[in-house]
Amino acid sequence: MSSSVQLAGVINFRDVGGVPVGSEHHVAYGRLFRSDTLQFLTPEDINILVDSIGLKTDIDLRLTFEIEVEGRGLLGETDVVLAHLPFQVPSAQTAGSATPILQGHDPVVSHYVNYLNHSPKSVSGLIQLLAEPQSLPALIHCAAGKDRTGIAVAMTLAAVGCSTDDIAAEYALGAHLIPAVMDQLRTMESYGESLSKLPPEANLTPPEYIERFFTEIRNTYGGPLDYLRQHGVTDAELEALSQALTVRN
Repeated sequence: MSSSVQLAGVINFRDVGGVPVGSEHHVAYGRLFRSDTLQFLTPEDINILVDSIGLKTDIDLRLTFEIEVEGRGLLGETDVVLAHLPFQVPSAQTAGSATPILQGHDPVVSHYVNYLNHSPKSVSGLIQLLAEPQSLPALIHCAAGKDRTGIAVAMTLAAVGCSTDDIAAEYALGAHLIPAVMDQLRTMESYGESLSKLPPEANLTPPEYIERFFTEIRNTYGGPLDYLRQHGVTDAELEALSQALTVRN
């Protein structure tokens, strides 16, 4: 579960390929990637993404505010299709910034659950988009590449039949990169020093976050597949997603 692709302008980038799907399949390499913000991609990075990987879709989970302030960088000058599917919750940011407000018991996981509670069209739209072969290869990203992107990837992997343990392990792969990601966010207008308001838990990506997230989704919706079906994703689309993203071992 790693990517051999090296890009200079991103920190938390990887190929999602390799995650087991049952005992006989795995997520195919080269079809689904995840990343932190893409606004710093270099011309060489663009050549790799567009010419070598053949990227078709940029799935941007950032708020409209973030895109307006930070832009899309050089990727916005290519023919890669932008799919803006913002993951948001009410009162989720401090004034003039995109830094979320995380409070209460288990603040990070509660925030993750709120993505599903308040952005169902984006969550279901993500799955429906990835089920279309012409949309692949696709790259999912937000600003840090760990929270909104982590949940988007987790829901996608659950939709094709990956186990909670394997999804949690994939989520935790970038843990060593988070300090550098947060340092970069502090230099950006849409985040800056407001990051100091976050609780310490927001700087971590342990597998337990995903385990508790799925426990909450099961308690509230019956499970990730039940959630997706309740919000318009059909069984035919789930089957198409599996066909598009997975291969035999």
